[in-house]
Amino acid sequence: MSRHGYYKAMALDYQKARENMVDGQIHTAGVVSEGILQSFSTVPRELFLPEKLRGVAYVDESLPMGKGRHLLEPMVHAKMLQAARLQPNDVVLDIGVGAGYSSAILSPLVTTVVALDDNKRYLDKAARLWDKLGSCNVVAIEREMTRGTPEHAPFSLIFINGAIGHIPRELTDQLGSGGRLLTVLNPDGGSLGQAVLVEKTGDTHASVTRLFDASVPYLPGFEPAGAFSF
Repeated sequence: MSRHGYYKAMALDYQKARENMVDGQIHTAGVVSEGILQSFSTVPRELFLPEKLRGVAYVDESLPMGKGRHLLEPMVHAKMLQAARLQPNDVVLDIGVGAGYSSAILSPLVTTVVALDDNKRYLDKAARLWDKLGSCNVVAIEREMTRGTPEHAPFSLIFINGAIGHIPRELTDQLGSGGRLLTVLNPDGGSLGQAVLVEKTGDTHASVTRLFDASVPYLPGFEPAGAFSF
């Protein structure tokens, strides 16, 4: 097989794997939003992984990228986004983006994505991939992730790409009225946390809805005391 034929076959294999992920992991888990299904069907997950992991890009588990960053398990990721009730005019703060997959998924579904990470190397790679995919409404910010970006607030949605030990007031303060925060809450360092939806209903009040159990690694900086991310 020629080199051109090899790469064409690989592209077809990834496309088939992407379709199988959507049909077998996401849709069967109750995700029915056409926009979310379309985004997961078209964004090439394998591009956001180290080359040695691209062959397992579409397995049903979170995948390590290094420096404590992970691609979330597709089913967990998609179910959280559906619970967020995304709107076309949403402005989203996407925290812990790593190489940028989560922001690429959000890009066609909302007005603006503010992609926050404290790792410049990842953000540089992410910017190249967003440009390649035409994700022109994503803005990268390099900063300590637990602080958010108050100068860009208020946000319609804050999405945290990993588990957290507690819900930071500093982040909920950056939600507008009616804003939502999606994450996996795991306060005791155990192997299983719960995906939660935090909704801000006034200047200071926020409600927390527990959605489903999820095993997701902690995002660095968000661990409970005594726990570590790897």
